Amino acid sequence: MGKKVLKPVGMVVIALILLVLIFMLRGSLRGPARVVLPEETANGENISGADDGENDAINRVDIRPSTVQDAIAVLERPQQYYRTIVIERYYSGGSCIEQAEVFVSGGWTRVDLTKDGAESRHVISNGKTSYIWYGGSKSYYTGASSLSADEEQSIPTYEDILRMDVQRIALADYRLLDTKDCIYVETVPDGGGYVERYWVCVSDGLLVAAEKVCGEEVVYRMASMNADTENAMEEAFVLPDGTQLHPKE
Repeated sequence: MGKKVLKPVGMVVIALILLVLIFMLRGSLRGPARVVLPEETANGENISGADDGENDAINRVDIRPSTVQDAIAVLERPQQYYRTIVIERYYSGGSCIEQAEVFVSGGWTRVDLTKDGAESRHVISNGKTSYIWYGGSKSYYTGASSLSADEEQSIPTYEDILRMDVQRIALADYRLLDTKDCIYVETVPDGGGYVERYWVCVSDGLLVAAEKVCGEEVVYRMASMNADTENAMEEAFVLPDGTQLHPKE
């Protein structure tokens, strides 16, 4: 029996099938989204927004390593806000991505944390007591807590910069990160060669980005560029059994 010869139409069909398979394979190999910091404009002391009346306290401070802590200390964070934070941690052999939905109202903080698609961890805390449950569970457990709102969010604590020995601050200035006017702080390498970088928004005092690097390698990065400060969020502070924690304790 002689060999069959494919007709041109048959060859076209086979080529189309191969193209579809290639695109499907490329889509299945696509990795999870990474934390990408917005474009930054460096060393801008006269950044847009730095001269409006709301920031007079900041205008009087020339930002440099010796004065940056005083400048950050006068910033006021909103009493109420909602935002999402994307956090990436790198470790030997891989990395993990976390996304946190954060609700803050007065002294109360709620964080819904999802780690690489795992079951969400929910925590509501007033800095003294924490209520924790997982996924859609109707049960929760309660325990004493002294964690700050920032620590509950798995981001560097706001006070870390204020407590930092001024000798550890290598660089400080105003910078524009995307559309956010920020105070930028960078530390000198520590004993292990790690450098910390912080971007604190001038308008609302929130930490909008941070990273920790060792040489050229990033080991930690977080970003949260937008916060909603307008909407009431008391409904977020409700336990799975319906108990309202805030505003009524």
